[in-house]
Amino acid sequence: MAVRNENMPTMASFVGASSTYSANDMALGIGHEQVFGTSPKWNVEEPWDNRRLRRVMLAQELAKTAVLPPTSGEQTVTRRIVQVFIADPNENVPLEHCLLHEGDRKMTDLTDQELFFELDMKSMLEEHNKKRVTFIDKKVKDRTENLEPAKVRDLKMVVVTVATL
Repeated sequence: MAVRNENMPTMASFVGASSTYSANDMALGIGHEQVFGTSPKWNVEEPWDNRRLRRVMLAQELAKTAVLPPTSGEQTVTRRIVQVFIADPNENVPLEHCLLHEGDRKMTDLTDQELFFELDMKSMLEEHNKKRVTFIDKKVKDRTENLEPAKVRDLKMVVVTVATL
């Protein structure tokens, strides 16, 4: 069982992908012949329940061929091109000041957590907090109160995987 460290920022990963066919196109049979080598025989006069059943069956076929991430809880290390973003998600921080770090795209074999430890969070957070304590906390209605300095656990880190090799 993995132990959660309360002093780590919220981490998320995103894998970018593109296709000329959307999920809706596939559900409607558009592009079906390119994927499965056949063309579905859609009948517009067919009852709605039958068309819905065909879409569910098509979705099940697509799910059989989908590549799923490992479920062991451990992130497998592969070579990939990533870009790291760290932001302060507090809604009181103006949009132009909420992004603390926008890394360059780089080739790596590190996990998301290892990428976090490569960054100089101390100086990054000190610089951000100099600005952050000047912003007004809008949740306090009866008086004017500034935001408190952020902690690492208040931040959000997103690792965008541009490509996997």
